[in-house]
Parts: sequence; C-alpha cells; structure tokens
Amino acid sequence: MIYSLKNNREKIEQLLLSLKKAGSLNVSDLKELLERTHSFLLHNSSDSTDYNICLSVICHVANQASSDLLINQLLHECINQSRVFLYNNMISSQLQNNIYLSDFDVLSEEFYTLDKSSTVLTRDQKVLFDEFQNKKRLIVSAPTSFGKSRIIQEIIIHNSYKNIVIVLPTIALLNETFVKFKNNKFIASQDYSIHNSLGTKENTFPDKNNIFILTPEKTDILLDRHPHLHFDFFTMDEIYKIQDGDERSKVFTNCLYRLSRISNIHFYLIGPYFSGFSEKFLSKTSSEFQSFESEIVQKDDFDINAIQEKEKYVVNGKDLKKLKSTQTNLKNIINVIEGQSLIYRGQQKYYAELTSKFLIPYGKSKGPFDLIDYISENIAKDWTLVECLKAGIAFHHGALPKYIQTEIIELFNDGLLDIIVCTSTIVEGVNTTAKNVIIYDQYKGKDELSGFDVKNIKGRAGRFLSHFIGNIYSLVPLNHEQNKGIIEFSFYDNENLDAEDTVQIDKDDLDGENLKKRNLTEILLTEHNVPLDLIQSNKFISIHKQLSLINALRNDLFLNELIFTSNLPTSDQLERILYLCNDHLFSNFHKEDRNQTIGQLIRLTKFYVYFKPPIKQLIADFPSTNVDTRVRNAFSLISNYFEFALPKYLTAFENIFNFVVNEKQISTKGINLTYLITILEFGHSEDHEIALKEAGLPNDIINKISDAFKDCTSLQQIRYKYNANPFLIKRLTDFEQKIFKRYIG
Repeated sequence: MIYSLKNNREKIEQLLLSLKKAGSLNVSDLKELLERTHSFLLHNSSDSTDYNICLSVICHVANQASSDLLINQLLHECINQSRVFLYNNMISSQLQNNIYLSDFDVLSEEFYTLDKSSTVLTRDQKVLFDEFQNKKRLIVSAPTSFGKSRIIQEIIIHNSYKNIVIVLPTIALLNETFVKFKNNKFIASQDYSIHNSLGTKENTFPDKNNIFILTPEKTDILLDRHPHLHFDFFTMDEIYKIQDGDERSKVFTNCLYRLSRISNIHFYLIGPYFSGFSEKFLSKTSSEFQSFESEIVQKDDFDINAIQEKEKYVVNGKDLKKLKSTQTNLKNIINVIEGQSLIYRGQQKYYAELTSKFLIPYGKSKGPFDLIDYISENIAKDWTLVECLKAGIAFHHGALPKYIQTEIIELFNDGLLDIIVCTSTIVEGVNTTAKNVIIYDQYKGKDELSGFDVKNIKGRAGRFLSHFIGNIYSLVPLNHEQNKGIIEFSFYDNENLDAEDTVQIDKDDLDGENLKKRNLTEILLTEHNVPLDLIQSNKFISIHKQLSLINALRNDLFLNELIFTSNLPTSDQLERILYLCNDHLFSNFHKEDRNQTIGQLIRLTKFYVYFKPPIKQLIADFPSTNVDTRVRNAFSLISNYFEFALPKYLTAFENIFNFVVNEKQISTKGINLTYLITILEFGHSEDHEIALKEAGLPNDIINKISDAFKDCTSLQQIRYKYNANPFLIKRLTDFEQKIFKRYIG
C-alpha cells in the first residue's frame, strides 16, 4: 500500500507514541504501523530524522516480541529495508525459523557484508566504511550506539598499514580496545604486534607491523622516543576532547597536530554528537567531515525530575511515587527496573563510592568473585568495594587501578554485576551491557553538565545486539540535549594561543598574533640566554615557570649539593628537588590540591621510592581512620602524581638543572633522575618488570613472577617465553593467571 508522505509520517508517529506509552499494541495496529514504516523506508529512507523514526518503530515492535507470524514477517521486511540486518539476529530463534527469506533478502545482506572479515555492516556503517576507503582521511560524528569503533578494526583488516597508532582518552577504553584487538583473529592473521605500553627509553620496536593502543600522553612520548617509526594510519576516539578547555585538551591537540603532519598518513577521527570540524584543519590535511544520526539502539527517556513530589509514575509496569529524596527515588527505581544499570555520579569519586554503599541492601548477590578475594588479600579486606561486589554492585572512577577497572567492566558485561555507579570515566567511550542509565548528578566535576554531556551520558543506555531499547531515568534537572557544535582545532583556529603552544607549532603554521607571540617568546628566551629547544622539551609546563626555576637555580649558591652519582638522590636531595618543583613548576591545580599537601606528598614519595611498599602498606600509611578514604587517596596519589604529574615535573627539572650546572660549569654531567622517575611511574626498575606493569599487571602479581622473566627486555619477549612455557606462572592463583593472560598471553 502506498501512503502520502506527510500523512504517513504523522500516523507512524501517532501509533509509535501509543506503543511507547502502553508498551504494546493489538495485532491490527502493529500491522498498520509496520506496513506504513516499510512504505516510509522505501520512499524516504535518505532523511536521517525519518530514518530514525523507522528504526524506533523496528526497535519498539521487536521489543514487544509479538508471537504473531504475520507481524514478525512484516518486522523482518522492515529490518531488511532499514539495512540493519543484525536486528534479525536479536529476534528469538523460534521466530526466525518462521520467517520467509527471499533471494533478494540474501543478496541485500551480502552487499553489506565485508569480504575479508565477513562482518555485516549497517546501512550507515557501509556508507562510512566506503567513504573512508575512498578518502582515507575522515572525521566522523555519530551517535554512541553507531559502532564507530567497530569500523577501526575493519579499516585495519582491509588496508595494508605498517604502523598504526590508536589514541584513546581513558584507561578503561584503552583496556577494552586492547582486549578486542588481541582477540580479533583477522588482525592476528596480519602478524601485527599489539602494544599497550612503551617500556623504558631504551625499549625498541620492530620497524613495521605495530599497532600501538595508547593515551595521548603516551603517544606523545612514543613520537619523541621513536622518530624512526613511520606511521601510516592513526585514529583518535572522543576527538571533541581537543577543545574541552582543560589541561588534557592541550595534550590531545598537540598529539593530533604531530600525527596529522606525518607525510601521507591516513586517519579516522571519531566522536559523538558534534556538528562539524575545523575548516582550517580540513583544508590543511585534505580531510573530510561526515555526520551520521542513526540511533540503532533507541532510547526511552523518563524524566523523573519533571514529576511533582508525591505524584505517581510508572516504571516497568510498577506504580511509584515521586518523593523528595533523590536517594530514595533511586532506590525505588532500582527495585523495579529490569536489566543492568549505570548510575552517573559526576561530582567526586567519593560520591560514587557512597552511592554504591547505599545500594548494597538492594543488590542481588551474584558472587563469590575471585576479584573479592584478591582485593581482600592485596588491598584492604574492609574496603567498601568488597561489600559492594558481594551484592552485585561496583563503583568505577579514574583513580582505580586499570586492572580493577577492566575486571569490573568484564564482570558487568558477563552479567555478574547488576549496577555500576560511575563518574565520567565509564561514560566516555566504554561499551557496556547496561540497559539503563540513571542520572543522579547534574554536574561533571564542579561544572554543570552541558547539553552535549547530557546527550553523551544518555547514549550509554542500551547496547546493540543486546537491547533494542535503552532506558534513561533522570533524577535531577538537566540542560537540554544538544550537539557540541563545530569542533575547533586551536593550533589553526585560535588567533590568541598561549606562548607555550606557539613554541610547539611549526612556524609555517603560525601567522598574525600567534607568529608575533612566538617571535617575542624567542626574543625573551634570547635575553635570558635560554635555548628554545630546552623550553620545547618541557611540554605543557608554563614558560614563565620554567624561567623562574632557571633563575632560581642560577642564583643558588649550593647547587652542587644536589648533584649525586648513585641511581637515586639522597632523601634530603629528593626533598629539596620536590620543593623546588612545587615552588617553580607545579601547576596551580597541583599547588592547591587540598588532598595532597606538598609536605605529605614529599613524605609519601620518599616512602614509595626508598622502601617500595606494597599497595596494602601504602594505604595503611595514609593519615585517615576511614579505609575508603585511605584507599582512594593512595590510588589517586599513584595515578595522578607518581605515574603522571611527578615524572613530568622531574623530567623538566632534570633538563633545566643540567642546563644551568653546565652553564655555570659546575658539572658537565649534571644529574640523572631516570631511575627515580622509573620507580615512580612503574614501581619497578627492571625492564621486564616495567613491561609487565605497563601492560596492566598489578605489582603484587609482578613480584610473584618476576624471576621467571628476568632475562626478557620487552613485553614481546615475555609473551614469547610464556607461550613456549605456560607453567612459568604456576605460582599465581587462578584469578591472577586470568589477569596475566588477559594482558600478556
């Protein structure tokens, strides 16, 4: 039957609204809805808004799971016409057996199936893949459920790249991607070495067939250390972060700049919900921007905040009453919804832990888990996470060690956890099996969630091939959902860059005020007799702070007292070095960190460096009676200071100190802080231990198996040795062996 376009759309929307409200329709109405949808797809599938209406019909009808044969045949016809063939795989096998498949159905699906991998793409994924194969430099905005990251693997499988960099914003996303790539048999067949770590400065890599899966910070180090490696493809996920305006956005921007300037390199930059990309970047790199809007997992939004207090509302067929307490409303919703849930608490790590603890009585025990025993033995048996896990609940934030983050996600995706209370770490690109997203906070740190943040968080509800529909429950007032707009690339678009940025950019890419600022900076450095390359080597540290330290050292009459010849400075020397870093190099954020005063930081740093305590002992050394506070602060100290901030500041201190002592002819060798930095970053100093730590293993496991791999100098050698003799890790428990195999085997 042929329907007029306008009337057809109106009738589809009317019937779809009735289906959403009631949860079901009679067979006659379902038949009309599907017939109209099929006609709509035939005649108007190119418009993204209309296409999404059709996908919404398919998902909501499929979610109703009608047993009527005619309805299911019509549903199948709509699915095939939508070209999201994998919807068919989500319908029960009993119903699939009763669906008639025409030759055209088979041929249509074959057209969307890639030759080398046999991967079946959706309509828009096929358009995107073909577009990349044609253009080779593509920037893509698409919804969270689109499957953008899935295309990365297909690009690698269907092209002959020698060296690849995959740049990811979070450890959680890095771990997920590493496991996916390691288990992809088609990528494995191309003999790539997959690296999620860099090891020491001396570590080398083959000239080709490398895939590096790294954060922007590690990518920058990779490019500095291994200039001989020629990269011919890179991808960056969550690309919008180049203009977030925080300290990390500078790292993202610098990383993108360096990679995009490599000659003849191909790239695929992806993220959700932005309207365009820097025209200057597109022009300079001969790249194109593509935007897609298809939501293959539909979202049903329940705005609990909009309901008046004491008013009734329905969740999953159950009547609930809106109460004043947000916490009580959360409890009531958790008690009646079906499926797994992410609860967003974006203000502080502390709040995610508190909410998890509150929900323990309402959890569904699914343990015991080996992770519980491991945490109890090696971290703290009275840590709240232990009790949460026993109830099928976990919290997730950036301070957690990456192996715990990964284990929590895996337990959740295996259906062994029902609830994760999370900060932004898990809603920025990590895929989970969550059917529900509950938004408990309207903040991200100290700032209110933007319309883009709201849209991005809501996009985490529902997972393709697991759910047709994801549910969102908003407990607080939120900004209206919106796209991020056009993403600017500051190095090309900002006419008033910081001086620190201008010295990292090739002069040919500077003009106007930025070129003038660069020239003035060079004049300033000449006046102070400071070489430009010294300042450039200390990326992301303010020039005026570096000059402050240089002048302080030049005027220091006791500079020679900081020179040492052993691997480590003395305790007094380290204390003085850290005070100098705090006075002259620390960012305002680190100087004003109330959780980590400089006195406490120095005390704990010396304890960590000279005594190398296990994490359990470090936790016990924190001055708090609350175990959750001690654990959180210990992990934050390691992840924020030992592994990131202090190595950056100490590297800059070494560069500047050696420049000054050479200038003053006090010493030609200066000091070497490499060993100190290595201990802070990895907790170890031997090459094989560093490789194991950077791959993701906790220190407790490394200490047990260190002797077995002491003749290895790289992660690749460790893998070769283990694969030849798996009994090398027999000292580990079953759980520890599982962790080892995930990252190493």
